[in-house]
Amino acid sequence: MKRLKALTAMILVFVIVLTGCSGNKTQAPAATDSGKTIEVTFADYGSSKTAAAKEYTFATEYINKNSNGRLNVKYVPDAVLGNETEMIQQLMDGTMKMATLGTSTFSKFTDKLEVFQLPFLITDYEKEAIAFTSPEGQALLDTAEELGLKIVGYSENGLRHFANNIKPINKPEDLNGIIMRIVPSTMLQKSMELLGANPTPLNYGEIYTALQNKVIDGEETNFATLYAMKHYETIKYVSEIGMYPFPVLIVCNLDFWNSLSTEDQALITEAFDNGVDNLFTDYLPNYEAEARAVCENVGLEFNVIEDKAPFIEKVKPVYEEYKAKDPKIKAFIEMMEGLQ
Repeated sequence: MKRLKALTAMILVFVIVLTGCSGNKTQAPAATDSGKTIEVTFADYGSSKTAAAKEYTFATEYINKNSNGRLNVKYVPDAVLGNETEMIQQLMDGTMKMATLGTSTFSKFTDKLEVFQLPFLITDYEKEAIAFTSPEGQALLDTAEELGLKIVGYSENGLRHFANNIKPINKPEDLNGIIMRIVPSTMLQKSMELLGANPTPLNYGEIYTALQNKVIDGEETNFATLYAMKHYETIKYVSEIGMYPFPVLIVCNLDFWNSLSTEDQALITEAFDNGVDNLFTDYLPNYEAEARAVCENVGLEFNVIEDKAPFIEKVKPVYEEYKAKDPKIKAFIEMMEGLQ
């Protein structure tokens, strides 16, 4: 009797095991080793109306289409998930997987990335492409890993100019006493002070109200921001100088990035590489032309600053200061100076 009970128990166990194995075989093939699609929220502090947003939309669609179900990236623009200061902290904490950050946003944590916006170092998009693909530039980008972050691509919102409500700017002395919004950046704070302005750091979403309430007199900005954020409603003069670009980095939490397969890492990088090519050949030129036309039609007064030499001379101390900070910064600055 005991043998019969033991035999019966063994048969039941065998049947349960077979049933479990059979059940697994009838399931659809898994998208990943875990059998789950990796859901990724890609947060953008910028406006969904900009040319950069077209790049991000292209890249996320490219990833979702070509990952065969392994990845599902959802693009969330317009600072819905926070401003730059909030997002860099969330990325470092690991509570956010992927987001856009301006290079200047890193200035609270490192000196090595804000140099991409050193005034008058990168003055056109061709030089910017060299800056981001050069060994010297990549060496700086790689230092983000010290913060637990991985830079997987970049975008651009447009070369920066002076915009204000007081007067056209033609020489550094014209900036004296003007309260100018700048992105939060130690380097830009010093640069604008050397140029004679009164720099006031503000996050992107706070500018319109500050202009409207006359908390600030103007901003260093680009055509994209004037147009997409409707700053043309609160600005009178735009003085074109092309002081520096406004690169935006596509950043992942490093632990999340390292958890991805080599195949998925390559796909994400490829998507943003293709996206930035589209940006410079199509999205950005067309958007800048459209933005400028709208600003002119509503009555903004444009002037071109023909003599940049006095402005460049004023900010030279910042070059020397940053060269002394780190050999990688020095190598990058000297490489870019060689292109002038």
